[in-house]
Amino acid sequence: METKGRKPFFLNFKKVPTQLKIFCDNISGSLKFSDSLNTLISLVRTNVDEVLLNTMVQFYDPLLHCFTYRDFQLVPSLEEFSYLLGLPVLNKIPYTGKEEEPKLEVIAAALHLPRSEIEKVWISKKEYSGLPLDFLYEKAEILAKASSMDALEAVLSLLIYGQVLFFHYDKIVDVAAINIFLSKNPVPTLLGDLLHSIHFRASKRKGCVLGCASLLHKWFISHLPLSVRKNEEGLTWAQRIMKLSFDDILWYQKKFEGTLLFDSCGDFPNIPLLGVRGGITYNPILARHQFGFALKDKPRSLYLSAKYFHYDSDKEKKRDLFIKAWMKVKKVGAKDIGRRNYMPWDPYFQWVYDRVMEFGMPYPSDTPIVPRVAPPAAPIAFEPYIPAPNEDLVATVNRLKREREDFERRLLKVEAEKEVLVQDAKERETLLDYFSRKWKIEDFVSPDQINSWENEISRLVQEREEMIKAHKEEVRVLKRKRRQEDKNPGI
Repeated sequence: METKGRKPFFLNFKKVPTQLKIFCDNISGSLKFSDSLNTLISLVRTNVDEVLLNTMVQFYDPLLHCFTYRDFQLVPSLEEFSYLLGLPVLNKIPYTGKEEEPKLEVIAAALHLPRSEIEKVWISKKEYSGLPLDFLYEKAEILAKASSMDALEAVLSLLIYGQVLFFHYDKIVDVAAINIFLSKNPVPTLLGDLLHSIHFRASKRKGCVLGCASLLHKWFISHLPLSVRKNEEGLTWAQRIMKLSFDDILWYQKKFEGTLLFDSCGDFPNIPLLGVRGGITYNPILARHQFGFALKDKPRSLYLSAKYFHYDSDKEKKRDLFIKAWMKVKKVGAKDIGRRNYMPWDPYFQWVYDRVMEFGMPYPSDTPIVPRVAPPAAPIAFEPYIPAPNEDLVATVNRLKREREDFERRLLKVEAEKEVLVQDAKERETLLDYFSRKWKIEDFVSPDQINSWENEISRLVQEREEMIKAHKEEVRVLKRKRRQEDKNPGI
């Protein structure tokens, strides 16, 4: 059966501001940053192939909220974004949009800047509030020249949060981006924003996708085989992607060994995500597959109502449900799911095929799309044990039992020694962190106490100036009186 075609469309993707690129290029060679900031800078400097991203979004399935290809599906997951950003998903409720505006002293402490400077430039209007970009760039320049690394890393990170990860305005980093920066838990909001924007723009078939395009680019490329990326045949991205089959995709990667996967959240059989601009829900069971676990049937919870993607009269009610759900997140590992076996079962392949026939493909294919049947697993051959002549089976069994018990004792001993070494390493790391930390006054006293000290110092300085002024006036009076006595000695 021939698949029906769909007319391709074109979307724009929010680009990284040129000023930020130039600034990162200018300072990257002369200064050494932390791994977390280097990861953010790599997003700024990534060359995003918009043709690739536009080709990819043609396969976005608005019904299933994922990318549906010939015989497989893909969708970005929390676990993958967490790895690409080098930031964990913290065990707390992510950004909800209901947070209060952060106090200026909290922002100042996070940026290692005086509160008075933040207060002087803070913009607070009815529509938005935040910090001007000009102020942050100016501070970043000064801090870079002074090699003040802690403050520079904080200011530059906030610039990247406001202009790359959570862009909203051209001239300020708004309060939403600041709140997410302070929370140190950006991954859920970042994924929610990006998927929401893709869904909304792909449904409209026009507009600009807001979100971190460089992160989306890195994620998709990570699943493509080297031959597709090298493209020695000189094919277009549409031709290359239409040729991709399940067997071509890079599913399981060693670096994800031992990763716990998000499975459910509260009463939701998936993970509801709240972005800066709206709510969206993604499917964790499909993410399981991208980490090397087989799918037996169609992924659950793909058929979610599109009302989660739009602002309507029940927006606040849904938001409250999402927030409540995040109070109870369930994670699973290999021991809960089973052994890794990335080959899905036949019902899943049939389900994808049915969806492709219904939804269609955006480009023509030279290879007919037919129902995929998973190859049967090869039977494991076991050679029967044949005892040797004159072998005493009872003695052999007893010997093997003794060897097993010996191995078990040695294993317990090694595990106990390992536990001691791990605990010792943790204690050493804690002590090393304590003694190598650059202590600041903010670590010991509150911002209110610092302000109180500053006010007291200002008062004492003023009193000193007044005393000096009074002393000078008294000296002047005494000198005038002395001159008068010298002129009239007899008086």
